[in-house]
Amino acid sequence: MTFFWGLMLLSSLTHAKTDVLFLNPGTSDESFWHDVDSLLTVAAAKYDFDVKTLHSNRNHFEMIRQATEAAASTTLPKYVILVNEKQSGARMLEAFYQKPVYVQFLLNDLKPLERGALLRDPHWSKYLLPPVVPDNRSIGYQTARALMAGLGKDKPAQVVLISGDKSTPASVQRTEGALAALQSMAEISTEQTVYGQWQEAKAYQQTQILLSRYPKLDAVWTANDLMAFGAIRAIRESGREPGRDVRIATINTSPEVLAARRSGEINVLGGGHCLAAGVALANLRQHNVSGHYPDSRYPLFWMLNPDSEFFSALERRDWDFLLNMTLIAPMDGDESQMVLCDGPVTGCR
Repeated sequence: MTFFWGLMLLSSLTHAKTDVLFLNPGTSDESFWHDVDSLLTVAAAKYDFDVKTLHSNRNHFEMIRQATEAAASTTLPKYVILVNEKQSGARMLEAFYQKPVYVQFLLNDLKPLERGALLRDPHWSKYLLPPVVPDNRSIGYQTARALMAGLGKDKPAQVVLISGDKSTPASVQRTEGALAALQSMAEISTEQTVYGQWQEAKAYQQTQILLSRYPKLDAVWTANDLMAFGAIRAIRESGREPGRDVRIATINTSPEVLAARRSGEINVLGGGHCLAAGVALANLRQHNVSGHYPDSRYPLFWMLNPDSEFFSALERRDWDFLLNMTLIAPMDGDESQMVLCDGPVTGCR
């Protein structure tokens, strides 16, 4: 009997799940970060990980505190997933220095010079894994270009941009891409870029001011869906119809933004980057099994059209289907909907 229970114990240890800690910079009820959590749950079951998620509620100082506390624990996870929100990544990494913990950045990576310097350190050359980061410049460029392509006007068009913040890489890069697209079109007048801090209420107030400043405004580009909702409310209250009198482009995949894209209130929508969480765990699974990190790239941004299979799966929140579709996309995906990019960027094609 003792031998039997010994075998059972050995079997349970052999099949113990690998621990992963995810420091989520958002809130548990915020649409995008909730979707990231959902993807991690699906992928964790698929790849046999035990994922613990801590939310910092958009407080990057709290996220640094959480990292410091986790690194001081007597029980360390094998993997930690971080997000370089408001350039807090380097501070979080300090907590895990000389700890036997593999660190992967998700969605927002360190600056290239920072990463390059760290990888010259023997510790980080082993424990700092490649990031899973979508091509934010490309989705900014493509959404802005599609926004203006739908105007069909001969006279110069006025557009404003509502970016997220001035430091988070995703915000900076999306806005750089959008501005590059707009500045390449001589008939477009880019009037102003403001920063809505990813918030609906702030973007609503900003759009009210912008509409009074530019009464003939043709289009609004926003870096996320919450800010688009603020713009929509302000446009409607001004007596104009969102999506018809003022065209709107944005990025994200909340149920609300998908509905607005289907109804036409939003003319151009990019998204799918919440799937980066599932791709991250798929890559960590291969690393966990083989000791080698895969050299794979997947489309983490898509142009979202209501008549596409990808769009319908997002409406159903069919995360397993979407993750499988993403992971096979390099061979079998619909390239007309993918956001393609050049260069060695994990998460694009």
